[in-house]
Amino acid sequence: MIDELRALPPVTWIRAIPIALLAALLIGIPSDLIENPIFGRPVDTRPIDYVILTITSALIGLVFAIRMPADASEDVVDASERNETRTMWGGWFSFMAVGCPVCNQAVVALLGTSGALSWWAPVQPFVGALAIGLVRWALRTRLQTYQLAACPLPERTPV
Repeated sequence: MIDELRALPPVTWIRAIPIALLAALLIGIPSDLIENPIFGRPVDTRPIDYVILTITSALIGLVFAIRMPADASEDVVDASERNETRTMWGGWFSFMAVGCPVCNQAVVALLGTSGALSWWAPVQPFVGALAIGLVRWALRTRLQTYQLAACPLPERTPV
């Protein structure tokens, strides 16, 4: 995968930076990892929250920055759209992983405040690992479909 990333055109890396920053803002502001006057957080952040935010934002930026060629086949375009769906789910899981455990109304409704702190908070790093894995899988698949679209297989001629 590293070689495939190195083979990307430089413009892809330039596109990835603002997309990754936008992803970091969309995840970091509501979860109050990025200090702001709108959202508060009664539970302190953990260093792992920033690691999860950084990795998922960078991967999301790369996935959305890789553009399929205009003449890509419909199969490649469909695979690309599925990757975007996986990436969005990865972003959602990342938000759940770094968010305040007692600020999540669904978790508090299901587990109560003490359950959110005693059960959900310890599970959040694993949810973060799931988010990273999901977005990494989307990036891996995006790179494969990009390679297929950029260098399509030759047509088979009947013998």
